[in-house]
Amino acid sequence: MGGSAGSGGVGLLLFETFLALVGVCLLAVVVLRWAAGRGLGAAGRGRAIAVLDRVALDARRSIVVVRVPGRLLLLGVGEGGAPTLLTELDEGAWPAEEPPAPSEFRKLLAKIQPSRAD
Repeated sequence: MGGSAGSGGVGLLLFETFLALVGVCLLAVVVLRWAAGRGLGAAGRGRAIAVLDRVALDARRSIVVVRVPGRLLLLGVGEGGAPTLLTELDEGAWPAEEPPAPSEFRKLLAKIQPSRAD
């Protein structure tokens, strides 16, 4: 009847489980930071392709304006299948992109956080 809670009891088993959980969390943080530093994941998105606007037609369908290098596209999207190219728009018909104004939360966070050298 070789129980795993032998001489150390339940407390030792809980402590070992907690240490294993902390180790897995630390490993996840290290891997995610490594991946973000190489442009993988969410940190690497949105440099070449940008969704400029989206209008919902109903709960399942919408149209989007997408800028890809050298082109401005109007796409129809829905829950089934790939997006459909409706037309290519003239670049001059769309207002120039202005960087979004920082939100109040972002301003507050910038004051609190020390700046990082990337």
